[in-house]
Amino acid sequence: MRVLLTGGAGRLGITICKSLLQGGNQVRIFDLDNAVNRKSIKALHGSAEIYWGDITQPDSVRPALEDVDMVIHMAGILPPLAENNPKLAKKVNIGGTQILVDSIKEIGSYIPLIYTSSAAVFGPTPEATEPLCPEKNNPQPKGVYGETKYLAEMAIKESGIDYAILRLTATMYLIFKTSDLRRMFSIPLNNRIEYCHPHDTAAAIINAVNNFESIKGNTFVISGGPHQRMLYKDMIGKILNVLGLPIPPAKKFTQKPYYLDWYDTAKSQKLLCFQMRSFSDYLNDFSRELTKVYSPLFLPFMRYFVGPIFGKLITRLI
Repeated sequence: MRVLLTGGAGRLGITICKSLLQGGNQVRIFDLDNAVNRKSIKALHGSAEIYWGDITQPDSVRPALEDVDMVIHMAGILPPLAENNPKLAKKVNIGGTQILVDSIKEIGSYIPLIYTSSAAVFGPTPEATEPLCPEKNNPQPKGVYGETKYLAEMAIKESGIDYAILRLTATMYLIFKTSDLRRMFSIPLNNRIEYCHPHDTAAAIINAVNNFESIKGNTFVISGGPHQRMLYKDMIGKILNVLGLPIPPAKKFTQKPYYLDWYDTAKSQKLLCFQMRSFSDYLNDFSRELTKVYSPLFLPFMRYFVGPIFGKLITRLI
């Protein structure tokens, strides 16, 4: 099977590409041609086809669809850029999705689409008394990102093509980017959050590819399950503790409710069988990755020198 991944040069995209290739599939990545993406695809060692292009340009999208059997649509503008540049977010998240589904229809062949949406479409739900699920909770997105992801979902549902929609929740990666640090304060400390390991998120997408006929036409939430539910302060506290750092002062965190919550994933887990790793597994993987990227001495240095002496100052300056 040849699978096209739009936005496939991103962190999650590369993980999915590797899994697809290991499963004997052919992979074609469609993404913007820039230095970051060119560096990212080096991890694939030339084992995937690379189509550089722009999801907002029909003439760029159509060639990438030739001879593919499945599309995983991941291209999109994420926070905080989505909120800072709403025009671009609408152009890519809504317009790009519309161009993709129109191009699939123009080809006239059977090309099923898996769309990685977001739990942001539910909107903030601070008054919720039960875990959220698509069957019981209607989308009420607040903010550019959630609104554009929801409108992209609607474009897919109304297109007439075969689809499955996966609403992804909190996926913390093993190495942080500067944008991740900026987003840290955008969630209230007492906000409910349900963690999902990046490899479990990837597994859900891979299993959606392999079992598409049994899931098509459905919308699922992809999250960690009942045992991965916590408050945001617990999550961020344990992540920073790996580095020997305290939680930054509470006043640095927003009080505005965020769109993440706890979820009912019984249906998605039954069909996609992806919940295999815990938040504790993530913390162990995070530690190993930091050691791999920097050195075996990095974490002891942070925990026993930098953290105790400069920890409070560092978290105040972030």
